[in-house]
Amino acid sequence: MADVVNGEIKTVAEMKAHLASGVFACAYLLFGEETYLKDLYLGRLKKALSDDSINIVTFTGDPDIRQLEDEINGISLFGDKKLIILRDSGLFKKASDISFIDGLEGTGTSVVFSESEVDRRSSAFKAFLKSGVVFECKRAEEADIKKLLASEAKAAGRILTPDAADMMINGLGSDITNLLCELEKLILTVPEGGRIEEKHVRSVCSLSVSARIFDLTDAVSKKDTGNALKLLRSLIDGNEKDRGSSLGVLTMLSRNWEMLLKTKLMLEEGMRESDIQRITGQKPYPVKKQCEQCRRFTVGELEQRLKYTMELDQAIKSGNIDDTLALELAVAG
Repeated sequence: MADVVNGEIKTVAEMKAHLASGVFACAYLLFGEETYLKDLYLGRLKKALSDDSINIVTFTGDPDIRQLEDEINGISLFGDKKLIILRDSGLFKKASDISFIDGLEGTGTSVVFSESEVDRRSSAFKAFLKSGVVFECKRAEEADIKKLLASEAKAAGRILTPDAADMMINGLGSDITNLLCELEKLILTVPEGGRIEEKHVRSVCSLSVSARIFDLTDAVSKKDTGNALKLLRSLIDGNEKDRGSSLGVLTMLSRNWEMLLKTKLMLEEGMRESDIQRITGQKPYPVKKQCEQCRRFTVGELEQRLKYTMELDQAIKSGNIDDTLALELAVAG
């Protein structure tokens, strides 16, 4: 059997290749903020390192080291392979003794840590690098998340449009586990063979207030006052976890008009969307939306919108106008 190379695996591709090789280490440390990746590779390691679920023992939180050592040294039941899983042990955030992983070679017992945080400077982490495999589960790149969502939708017999995927990430964040949960709702909404579009994401997913501001300003830019007021009401009258305060919504509207004005000016200077992304530090989706919306206004109209919204904001703060009325005026123009 080939020797297992211990140490740090840098990428998802390297981790896939390692598992595909069929040559496994006796100890693994999976850590990082991407829960989806940790759970995914923990599941794959379970299949590779154990014969049966009865031979998997899980410790959660700070473990009792003596009990842990007893489990490691104990005989596996009904099989040759035994797996010890430690979740959020905290052993890699301090100077911990992890010598219990020594001597695992040839015993049939493997140990896998799944940690939210580690301190790379800790003695435990440095010691582990010499005797096990470390894989950091970093936040996935946006392009990889889109591919994953599209693949999951395709497996369910649906087509996830690029614009819908963009809206999901912009309005829900980049947590893959949460995105997949929302995708399941969308799959149940759209019939097999259908396309999951932006309109479905709007109606089904619990988008952030900042994401729904785009819909509000989109309605305003199309002079669709009725729909704009309806969207405004949903923003300030929604469930407590989703609602935005009147002043907060007005502030976000003001910022959005400011970004539309800046985008308009940059477009008139001949800049491309990629240039605007680089200059403003924004992601492609919001820049795309800003470019679409600002083209419906002149520079003068955008300046007037921004000025009027700022005046209403000041009127609320000084107590000269009801905040809900100010928002309605800001939307109605």
